[in-house]
Amino acid sequence: MHQISTNVAALNQKIQKLRDLKKECEEINVEPTEIVGSGQTIDVLVMVEEEYAEIKTAMLTMMTNSIGFFENVRTSMALADRMASRQILLK
Repeated sequence: MHQISTNVAALNQKIQKLRDLKKECEEINVEPTEIVGSGQTIDVLVMVEEEYAEIKTAMLTMMTNSIGFFENVRTSMALADRMASRQILLK
């Protein structure tokens, strides 16, 4: 059996960095502003603004899912360590 070595302190730091990045991204305003005028240039500007809002939503979802995943990995590792130590103590 191979040993999986994970630096829990580094994992905690990366989880916190993701949380900080998510908070920073949440504070960015990407709501479309009112654009006066007409023509193809205005239409493209409106489309770009709408895409930024969708990108922000997708990025926030990805960060939320990543944070949850890494927290689950950390919890699973801690549980596996406890179970392994119990097995050693029972022998």
